[in-house]
Amino acid sequence: MPDQSRHVVIVGGGIIGASIAYFMSRRSDCPKVTLLESSKTLAPGASGKAGGFLALDWHGTSTASLAALSFELHRELAEKENGAERWGYRFVETHQLSLDTSRKARHRPKIDWLNPDVFISTSLIGGGGSTAQVTPGPLTEFLCERAQEAGVQIHLQTKATGLDLTEDGKVRGVKIQQAGEDKVLPATDVIVAAGPWTGKLLKSWFPSDKMPQFLRSASMIEGSRSHSVLVQAAKKHQLSADCFFSEMRYGSSAGAPEFYIRPKGRAYVSGGSDDAPVPELADDVTFDPRRTAELQKQLAVLSPEYLDVNRGAELLAEQACYLPISPRTAAPILGGSAEQGIYVAAGHAVWGISNSLGTGKVMSELLLDGKAHSANIQQLRP
Repeated sequence: MPDQSRHVVIVGGGIIGASIAYFMSRRSDCPKVTLLESSKTLAPGASGKAGGFLALDWHGTSTASLAALSFELHRELAEKENGAERWGYRFVETHQLSLDTSRKARHRPKIDWLNPDVFISTSLIGGGGSTAQVTPGPLTEFLCERAQEAGVQIHLQTKATGLDLTEDGKVRGVKIQQAGEDKVLPATDVIVAAGPWTGKLLKSWFPSDKMPQFLRSASMIEGSRSHSVLVQAAKKHQLSADCFFSEMRYGSSAGAPEFYIRPKGRAYVSGGSDDAPVPELADDVTFDPRRTAELQKQLAVLSPEYLDVNRGAELLAEQACYLPISPRTAAPILGGSAEQGIYVAAGHAVWGISNSLGTGKVMSELLLDGKAHSANIQQLRP
C-alpha cells in the first residue's frame, strides 16, 4: 500500500532525478513523490545533450556493482518498452582510433563509411554486448511520463530555494519559487539530484557553519562544460552501430573527440571541455562556437563523404552541457540521512547516463527499504 505519511521531493529533472522518480513509482509502497525542475523542460542539461554511451565493465571498484546493475536495467527496460524505437537503445561496437592527416595511412578501417586515408591504427575496445547506447533526452522524458502515469507530480520552472527544517534538523518542507511566488512545499524527505548544480544548491541552502557533515563532499560538486555537435549524414546514409574514442591530428590541430553513431544516420561528437562557470539555470547554458566548429572539422576528417557539413551533411545541433564532477570523491555520491530526510544522488561525471537506471533503483531502495540491496554502493555513500 502507498505510504501516505511520506512526501519525497526530488530536486532535478535530469535523468538521475527521472530514474529515481520512475523506480519509486514502480513500488506498491510508493509514497507521494514530487519532482522539481527549475528549467522550462525536462532534461535541460547533460541529460538532453550527452552522448548516451553505456558500458558494462569500464568502471572502477567503487562503481562496478552499480554499473553492472544499470547496464542490465537499460537492456531490460528497452526490451520491455521498445527502447530501440523510443530512445535509440542498441548494442554498439566500440573502437579506439588514431588518425593523422599529415602522415601516410598505415591502416585501412573495415567500416566502409570511414575515411580510408588517415588512419594510423584502430582497435576494438568494447562490444559483443558489453557496450550500448541510448539517446538520453527521449529516455528521460519516457521515465518521467511513466512516473507521472503512476501518480508522481512534476513541476517545471520551479526552483528549490531552501529547506524548512524542524528544530532538530528534520525536513518538513522544501522552500520553492514558482511563477514568482515563494512557497513551502510540505515534505518528509528531499533528494538532491541536480547534477552540476548540486554543490551550488546545497551551499545556498546551508551556511558553511550549518552544513551537515554528510553533505560537505556533495556541496563541492561542480560542473565542467563539454561541447558537442549532432549531424545527419549526407544522403541519409545508414551508418553502422559503432562508437569511437580517438586521438586525431589534422592540419595544425589536434584533439581527442568521442564519436557516437546513432540510429537513422546521425553522428554525435563531443569534446572541447573548458572551465566556464556554471550558470544559474540549465536554460542559460551557452556554447563556444569556436569549439563546435572544431568538432565539425573532426567529423569531416572521420568521414568526409558522409559527415562533412560542407559536403551535404546536415548540422542538427551545436551545444554544450556541464558534466557533474565530485572533486573530493572522484565518484558519484549516493545516500544521505534518514534521520534528517536529506539525500544526494549526484556527481556521476561522464557516467551519468550509463549509471542512471541503477542509481534510480538503489536510491528508491534507500528511501523505502532503508538500504540498497540491488547493488553495492558502500563506497559511494556520503
